[in-house]
Amino acid sequence: MSIELPQRPFFLAPLDRENSGVDFLGLRQANLDMMGEMIPSINNVTSYIRPFSLLSWIYWKFHDLCTEAGIEEATSDDLRLFRERIEVLFTWGASLHETAERIPGISATPPPDQDGVKPLTFDAWGRVQSSTSLIAALWYGPASKTVTGLGFLSPVPGRGGFFRVSRAGAALAQALDNKLREDGERYNRLLGTLDPVEANESDAIALWSLWSPETVEHEEMASFSSALTSEEAIGSNDTLLSRRSTTFALARHHLQEVGAEQSIPKIRRGMCFSVRPDGSNYDVPTTLEECRRKWLTLQMRQLQRLALETLLSWCEDQILRYDVVDTSAMAERFKKSWALTEYGLGEARNLAELIFKLDTKSNSVEDFIRSVNTNDLPDPFSIMAEITEKFRQRDPGFAVPCFFGLLQCASFAGAENAPPNMVQLGSAPRLSLRVLRHRLVGLGDVTVAEAFEYILEAMVISQHFSTAVNRFDGRNQRLRLAIEETGLTALVSSAWVPTVTEDRLAMLLTLSAQSDLVSKNFDGEFFSNGGIKNESI
Repeated sequence: MSIELPQRPFFLAPLDRENSGVDFLGLRQANLDMMGEMIPSINNVTSYIRPFSLLSWIYWKFHDLCTEAGIEEATSDDLRLFRERIEVLFTWGASLHETAERIPGISATPPPDQDGVKPLTFDAWGRVQSSTSLIAALWYGPASKTVTGLGFLSPVPGRGGFFRVSRAGAALAQALDNKLREDGERYNRLLGTLDPVEANESDAIALWSLWSPETVEHEEMASFSSALTSEEAIGSNDTLLSRRSTTFALARHHLQEVGAEQSIPKIRRGMCFSVRPDGSNYDVPTTLEECRRKWLTLQMRQLQRLALETLLSWCEDQILRYDVVDTSAMAERFKKSWALTEYGLGEARNLAELIFKLDTKSNSVEDFIRSVNTNDLPDPFSIMAEITEKFRQRDPGFAVPCFFGLLQCASFAGAENAPPNMVQLGSAPRLSLRVLRHRLVGLGDVTVAEAFEYILEAMVISQHFSTAVNRFDGRNQRLRLAIEETGLTALVSSAWVPTVTEDRLAMLLTLSAQSDLVSKNFDGEFFSNGGIKNESI
């Protein structure tokens, strides 16, 4: 996009709508990078194996049909029309049935019938390639590809939009092809041709019975599980496969130790603290120790981000509800709430004493885990739950768990064996865990109110201004606060509602359950059913 730079100072146009978004402090990317370190190649919507098979089948079958027709170099329009036809048929069937997980494009408005049938193009269905296609960046596209994904599709050099299937992708495609051929008439009429075709609702329903993502063929399971995990790769950090496999092995080890069904939140916590439901601890294999430290660091970063973003909302709340427009006045209001809460910090009163008190319980990551398991420290999940619940209730003191959470994150970042690449991720622009610690420790023995005021000014308000300025495109601005002569003013009518971005664990285990690597019950809980069952293809 070309933007004309301003030649002189100017005033922004008045806001005509509320700012919306998820990342007003610019912290999100560091969290996503950590998730990519732990569970690479998938995202939070890649919940089915079948779309991977379908995408592989589209490019595999298109090449096959071109070869049969003697087409040496197909056009991008040829490929686009074939892909759109298959995707429209797939999502049309999905729109007529309930699915447990999300499928893109099912909310599209069907076009009117033409002699009892409908056209099968995105234009006719009002769909957008960049957001409702399976190959879109929001959905299964990146996860299907080589280099950064699971390795089913490889881009054809110099041919934008063209992909060739890998060996694993061909195995997925052939498994699905065998299933689709069970309805030979529809296969030949609707799928096995490059000619433009139209279909009716009965066709969509019949095809859905074959390619519904709720069922997976054994051959698909075998091929997909080999791409998703590898027993031999566990404990290594060299490849996407090894990192994904090691994180899955940590989750599987927890389920094996628990010996019962568990929800995602319980599994997520168990992977950090190695605790069974009866409160007893179990050992983590040496090959998984580093992974556990990294997984816990990710959760601490989740806490840091939630705490800072909730403090931005707290500032907005102070302005909108109480007309408090000065950070020092906000700090004094916070101090009154903080005095009611101890968090097991004893007589510590200034910032240096607070951090020192926490540091004595977090000399190493293992010390931190031990302190949590003996109730000497609250775990990050309970702090995030407290922040979320107090915020939901509009409790005026919801800044208190935010402040303590930041202290605990700073202390954790000082643990001697905290993963260096993880605690440094984001550096100063995105307020890494290490930067958070350095800035708070550098304040010395300032009072709690002074420390809180510093956090508001340097890590919340200034961070917000910096993020908004860096993302200003010459047209739309993302500011939620501004500084006037009388103090801070809110540019929104209601306080922001921050949320925690999912860490992909649910998707990893859901795909693993479809691959028969773990089991999943009707309540969405997972349990171990043995080891990784990779099969050669």
